[in-house]
Amino acid sequence: MKQKYYYAKIFLVLEFALFIFLGIFYFSCGQALYIRESDGNVDEFYATNDVGELTEGTSVEQIYTSQMDLIDAVGVMVSNYGRPLTSDLYVRCEDALDGRIIAEKVFAADTLGINQYVYLEIPDGVEQPRGSLVKIVCTSDGAAGNAPTVLYNVENKLEDVHAGREAGLLLNGSKLSGTMCFAVRGRNYVWTGPNYWKLVLAAALLLAAAYGIEVTRAILGKQAALFVCFHVLHKYGFLIRQLVQRDFKVRYKRSVLGVFWSFLNPLLMMIVQYIIFSQLFRADIDNYPVYLLSGLIVFNFFNEGVGQALGSVVGNASLITKVYIPKYIYPVTRVLSSGINLIMSLIPLVMAAVITGEQLTRSYLMLPYILLCVMIFTTGLGMVLAAAMTFFRDVQFLWGIVSMLWMYLTPLFYPVSIVPEKFQPAVMNNPMFCFVSAVRSIVLDGITPRPVVFCQCTLIALAMLGIGCMVFKKTQDQFVFYI
Repeated sequence: MKQKYYYAKIFLVLEFALFIFLGIFYFSCGQALYIRESDGNVDEFYATNDVGELTEGTSVEQIYTSQMDLIDAVGVMVSNYGRPLTSDLYVRCEDALDGRIIAEKVFAADTLGINQYVYLEIPDGVEQPRGSLVKIVCTSDGAAGNAPTVLYNVENKLEDVHAGREAGLLLNGSKLSGTMCFAVRGRNYVWTGPNYWKLVLAAALLLAAAYGIEVTRAILGKQAALFVCFHVLHKYGFLIRQLVQRDFKVRYKRSVLGVFWSFLNPLLMMIVQYIIFSQLFRADIDNYPVYLLSGLIVFNFFNEGVGQALGSVVGNASLITKVYIPKYIYPVTRVLSSGINLIMSLIPLVMAAVITGEQLTRSYLMLPYILLCVMIFTTGLGMVLAAAMTFFRDVQFLWGIVSMLWMYLTPLFYPVSIVPEKFQPAVMNNPMFCFVSAVRSIVLDGITPRPVVFCQCTLIALAMLGIGCMVFKKTQDQFVFYI
């Protein structure tokens, strides 16, 4: 009876924790669970040619396939070539099939400059079915010499044109080779918001099923990972705290500045890399200092945590050969001690974000979860390398090379856009890219990452932890012969 009460109590605690987490997630996301900036936005691009002056009777049209649910703004690049104009520019955006007007506006001649984008802003957005054809039309009633000019690029910048339909760039109805220099901003509806509580119910049932399996294994006398963790925390909790404190104190022993290095180190690295790379990338990245600092803090923790963990078994040889303690405690406590540094490093990050004008939004509530995933991932990899280091001391030197390569494969100081297309899969499939991007979404964009990003971070972290535990468990009995 007492055992059943224990199992029921643990189950209620786990379910309550799940509901609390999902409630915080819902609050942190807000409207982003229902509608988000579209991935189908068309960004501004440069011009190579112009279509000539838009004199009376001349029209330029661009037909493209919309990939968003709501259109918020449409922009067109025009130029007055540095001369005063007396003719206004008329821009209209419409459904290419039924002629329904999406937005239209007259731009006064004196507001037009040299090679500038002018925008049709739609405050509340206009619904347009995703996948429909949209037409952008530019005309003017000017005479030669005082009419505006629309610019275009000779390359085909759009890859989503409907097959079998007349689409592309048209000048007075005749097709031109290339694409009008235009931009579109919009939003997409998100399925998650309206169905969120269904997902909550599914998560609760999944947790119940997983917990039921663990309880069944425990009753049958088999090893249940959940209850093993509870047992270890209860029995060795004091020792874990002592080891974490020891590792943290040893790091700053006889240091004049002490723990202040946790604040100073990321700032100094950010300043050095900012001086080196700011002239190369600052034009491509908004708020480059915070962009740089947010990436460095996450990756430095990962690099330091793995570096500390890989030597944890060898470094504690005197304890392992004299006292029985579950050996995986050593790499875990090393990562936890590095986690203290990570938490303190967040203070200069938040300060830098505030100083540079970033908003402290409720999305910050989910930052601890992303960092927890980074810690779990680091622990898993640290356990793999700690086991390997016991047998092959070369691992510590190889890790220095691998970590440097990993750093350059992660966009810490450069934008992803500069990576050649053939190398982008290596960057995009990099686990640290997922974690760093999630942190930047919170700090720089002020929005909670999409639910799929949280799922990716969770799966990556748990998969690495599972691999680490499996490798460590299979090899730990032989450690004593090699340390």
